[in-house]
Amino acid sequence: MIFIEQVDYARIIRAVPIRSCHMTKLYFVRHAETRIDADAAPDRWELTDSAYGAVVKMFNGISTDSIDCIYYSPLQKASQTADIISNIYGIVKVERDCLKEAERHFPYVEHGTFTRYVDQYLSGHEDKNFERYNDVRERIVSCVTDILRESMGKSVMVVSHGIVITVLYRHLIGTALDPISWKTLKMPDLSVIDLDTGMVERGFYSGYRIRPLIKGKQ
Repeated sequence: MIFIEQVDYARIIRAVPIRSCHMTKLYFVRHAETRIDADAAPDRWELTDSAYGAVVKMFNGISTDSIDCIYYSPLQKASQTADIISNIYGIVKVERDCLKEAERHFPYVEHGTFTRYVDQYLSGHEDKNFERYNDVRERIVSCVTDILRESMGKSVMVVSHGIVITVLYRHLIGTALDPISWKTLKMPDLSVIDLDTGMVERGFYSGYRIRPLIKGKQ
């Protein structure tokens, strides 16, 4: 087991100012389903033909009118997912390198092996197969902090990846979130955080209260 140092990121991100009193929401999207290619790097995997319809279905009943911008990971699967959403709903998109998936240091492996690697990684085991856990956590928390600082009271969407999203939510929710809960995330999948109440109000990890993200909220 490795020791995961305790850094008070909550104190850092509580310092983000706001300029609006309207309901502010953070929409987190996991990319749509990918077409696995054992001969290509996972960063280059593209979406399946069913991805478009799956994204449309995911947003059924959800209003996107208040979303000011889509921030997305540069990896192909996230970029293509952001393109679909942007084209359908006419939302401006901005690429952010800090939203990319936890880096993996191994070639293609079968699904069962990959799942075992991720379970061990998210459980806190020393694992040289991936980018250092604490570095991933610091990167994604800082990234979301910067996004919220720039949006200042506007609702935004983030399109990213399963592992890094789980790392972020484990930080925001705390020990109540099972480290292997990443397996419940679908492709695509959506989570909506109400930043005024501090509740995950819809989608994956719904019903949990998060640590404050913006000073003056919650």
